[in-house]
Amino acid sequence: MDHARSLWAGAGTIEADREQEAAQARAAEAELAEAERAAEQRAERRLRAVRAVAVGVVWLSAGLTLMFLPMLSISAGSDCGVEDTRFICTDGGQDTVVYIAVYTSLIAALAGTWGAFSRRLLGRAVWGASLVALGIAWLVNLLIIH
Repeated sequence: MDHARSLWAGAGTIEADREQEAAQARAAEAELAEAERAAEQRAERRLRAVRAVAVGVVWLSAGLTLMFLPMLSISAGSDCGVEDTRFICTDGGQDTVVYIAVYTSLIAALAGTWGAFSRRLLGRAVWGASLVALGIAWLVNLLIIH
């Protein structure tokens, strides 16, 4: 009898070991899932920070374009003489340089904001295109002025 009892006693400890191993495996899986969630949250925070910086860059560029470019263009047209034939010296030329700056800055700010918050590749392209449009507005106006 003692011999049979010892066989059954060993089987009980094997069962307990299996349950303990299963519990440890579940705990390891839960820990791994928690680490993955924490990594996703850090990545999401970084993405939000990058988007905020991208929107700030677009709005800062658009604001500088809206504030300074029309003023620069109008002041360049104020020293025109009667015989001056430059485009900036005409009423249409002065309207053109002001409207290019105003409309480009407004459209670029809105499109750049949408592009920065979009998760698609098209959004990133629109964000970049809005900055390029602001640069082109500066270039065109400076070429008209001189």
